[in-house]
Parts: sequence; C-alpha cells; structure tokens
Amino acid sequence: MLIVALDFPDTMEAIETVDKLKSKIKIFKVGLELFLRGGFDIVKEIHDKGCGVFLDLKFHDIPNTVCGAAKVAVENEVFMYNVHTLGGLDFLKKTADFNREYAEKMGIRRPLLIGVTVLTSMDNDDLKTIGIDKDVKTTVLKFAENAKKAGLDGVVCSPEEIEMIKRELGQGFITVTPGIRPAWAVKNDQKRVMTPFEAKKAGTDFIVVGRPITKSENMNEAAERILNEIS
Repeated sequence: MLIVALDFPDTMEAIETVDKLKSKIKIFKVGLELFLRGGFDIVKEIHDKGCGVFLDLKFHDIPNTVCGAAKVAVENEVFMYNVHTLGGLDFLKKTADFNREYAEKMGIRRPLLIGVTVLTSMDNDDLKTIGIDKDVKTTVLKFAENAKKAGLDGVVCSPEEIEMIKRELGQGFITVTPGIRPAWAVKNDQKRVMTPFEAKKAGTDFIVVGRPITKSENMNEAAERILNEIS
C-alpha cells in the first residue's frame, strides 16, 4: 500500500493535497512539523475526508510517558503510529500491551504499532558517531527482533533491510518503508533508497513517498506513476 507523506509546514496545503489525492491514496502520513502546526485537528480533517493517518511522531521516552501519548493516539483512532525501538525491550512491550489493551477497553480498532529502527538518513558511519559499532543491517535486525518479541506489528526500515526482516522474522511482520525514490526523482537527504518497484518486489507492506509526489507539478500523475510501478 502506498502512503503519502504530508511533509508540509502549512495545514491548508496538507489538506489541499489530501483533497487532490484521496481518490487514489487512502493513508496519509502526518509527521512532526505538520502535527505541531495542526495537532489532532489535522488528523480529524483527514479522517473526515475518508482517509486514514499514519502518525509519524516516533515516540521515545520512559514507558509511562509514551503510554500516555499512545492513549491519545488510540483515542483519535489513527491507523498506525510509531515508537523508537531504541527505547529497549521493556519499553516496547509495555507500549504494545497498552496499545492492545486500551483499544479493547475503548471498543475500537487497535492501531498498528510500528517500531522505528535506523533512520533512512543514516549509514554505517553515522552509527559509529553515536557509539554503535555494528553495521546498519545488523543493528536494524536486532531492533526488529526486539520489536517482534515485544509484540509490535512491525518496523520502519529502509528498503535495503526488507528482505532480511521478512526472511528472519516472517512475512506477517510488517515493514513500513520510507526512502522510496522512483528512478525519475532525486534522493534528497535519503541515503538507503530503492525504487517503488524494487521495494514491492522485496516484499514490503507499506511504501511511504513524500516529495516525489507532493513536490511534483502534477501530484495525481506522480502518484499514478508510482501506483502503476508497484502494481
């Protein structure tokens, strides 16, 4: 499934983008900048247009604080949200348990809970600067193993780790893949990238694309090209 990232500083521009794409795209990503501008009002507006929200805020704090944030995400019925796997196994398990139990208590659909592994803007050299001596793939797999053990639905990873994660952790363990750049688009600040066709062939579940669509002169045409490529 294709998710379009609404990486805008302006809520009006984001909603106009949803209006233009909602006939083709059913899930939109709301990240830090847009959320700080629009809060859960922007989430509600997207829901009111018949689309779901991937809330990309990458929660990373002590378990009690993150469960408090997760409570609000569940109450607002987001389709999916994420936490940083760097929080550790206990942190991940407490969040996953809370996500499941609170949704059951509310009587609503449980949001997908996804763990962020290594950001797609980072490579082996970047990991060394923060004291991680293992390479990216080894680190991503360890973080993903913890996420699965803790009961998360899947992880955010770069396209380069999709096949490894599916092979080691099973096809049912979800991969959400940013760093997707069609051959006709520029890489921007992404380092570990792949085309939509390559990512789909590798077995990913959700492909996240932002600027190649939202900065295109014709967003519908760009989205259609990518949808055709992954189908």
